[in-house]
Amino acid sequence: MHARSAPRFDNLNTMSLPTSAGSHEPIKPNHTLLPTTNSMDRRSQADGRSISLSSLPMELLQEIFLWCVPPRPSQSEFLYQSIYMVGFASQVAPLLLCQVCNLWRHISLTLPRLWTSLDVFVSMGKSRPCLPLANIWLARSGELPLSLALYQQNESNDNRIAAGEILDLYRLYIHRWSNIHFDLTGPRYCRLLTSQQRSAPMLKQFRMQTCYRIYEAEDKDLFGIFDFVPHLSHLQVSRIPDLDIFGETSVRIPWSQLVTLSLDYLPSVGTSLRILENCPKLIDCSFKIDALSGPLPETPINRELHSLEINIGHEQVATFLEKVTLPALKQMTIHVRGPLDQYGWPQSKFGAFLKRSRCRPSHFEIHDTGMRFDEFADCLCNPYLQSLESITVQDRRDWTWDPFVTDLAVNLLTCSPFIHESTSVMPTMSEALQNQVSAQACRLPNLESLTFRGSCLWTADGMVADMVESRWRYHCRQVRRLKRVELELLSSHVEDFRRLKEFCVEGLELDVMLR
Repeated sequence: MHARSAPRFDNLNTMSLPTSAGSHEPIKPNHTLLPTTNSMDRRSQADGRSISLSSLPMELLQEIFLWCVPPRPSQSEFLYQSIYMVGFASQVAPLLLCQVCNLWRHISLTLPRLWTSLDVFVSMGKSRPCLPLANIWLARSGELPLSLALYQQNESNDNRIAAGEILDLYRLYIHRWSNIHFDLTGPRYCRLLTSQQRSAPMLKQFRMQTCYRIYEAEDKDLFGIFDFVPHLSHLQVSRIPDLDIFGETSVRIPWSQLVTLSLDYLPSVGTSLRILENCPKLIDCSFKIDALSGPLPETPINRELHSLEINIGHEQVATFLEKVTLPALKQMTIHVRGPLDQYGWPQSKFGAFLKRSRCRPSHFEIHDTGMRFDEFADCLCNPYLQSLESITVQDRRDWTWDPFVTDLAVNLLTCSPFIHESTSVMPTMSEALQNQVSAQACRLPNLESLTFRGSCLWTADGMVADMVESRWRYHCRQVRRLKRVELELLSSHVEDFRRLKEFCVEGLELDVMLR
């Protein structure tokens, strides 16, 4: 094989190809998804047949090429994937397919479905892919729905200009937007939408992260597309322009058709409740709620949410829990914000919420809740949490705070005969909780994943290993076997660390940090 210079991709119509590209014999690419002729020849010779890729029907090659396109990354991976793709876009489909031979290049450039997804990353004043290539890329997509992403590294003037150029290009295709993900910091683009651009009839998912306190004018202009979005069901934005504590806004958000909603800024608890009232189809919800209370409904709002994540001030937690009823809830995540002075977890309100909702969640995650050890034990004993398959506790507060995942909690999670009787009941517990502790040996029988991070865990050395061993080696029929354990242990817990490593060798997924 002769050495060849790397092909250029500034323009798909004038792309330079290897000198041997006139042949249909493909050159071996650096990509595992694409078979080589030699490998296929070896397999065909084994059964006495001769097969050439060039002899395959055009329709079959097209279908194969579509399977070569990398899947779109999840939302949390978008930015890092784009950074990765800056240097490697030419090594994956569809650009890689254009390098192999004339036949593959012809098929790729005439197959619109290959060009319906485009991620552009802007850094150092340049967009990658560059604007001319992005222009030709989208022109190749025919009239199909588009999945577009734009990531702007920072608010430097050159980046703002480069991001604005890409955004102006994207605006030409608003009528074909389907899945949109923008991560912007003040791009300079033409903010005036035409009457035709104030409608996105194919839009299904819209996600936009912005510096919301600085460039609200640009954000508000892009929301002009919401005048007509009949298929929009997934919305995730930093904030909605002009949203007040009553849930009113000048933007025409189609609340009634949303299935997934994520808002990084809501001015009050009342605003979040008003929005829930307006979203009867909502299944997945994520809110970051500011410190105001706002007007509250008289009765709790009943919604069929499957997933709820709230980031909320400690003073508003009880208010929110009092005003919602979620009977279908399966995943619940609570981040509590507040100053370093003492604040408490509203355990009674939380218990009342679970009883009123009669939900059976499978995942429960709490961050910096300010719980006491008896309140956490009460959570472990709550009958509506016994269906939990995973629990995550992260506590990053000051070291002077009392830990709440203590010997008591670990004993509640331990299957007999590993229970330490001396610590199974503590005199400071309420009588009702003592009765609950005595009634059953092992709580959360469906638990498969366990995470304790930060300063929340404080037990005698060996107790955590006992608990894990009871659910890993000697699990009862009524108790599921643990699959994954993530812990942050004190460096003095030598026995715990040694035994947990043994379970890891046996197949337990383990992630342990020492502090």
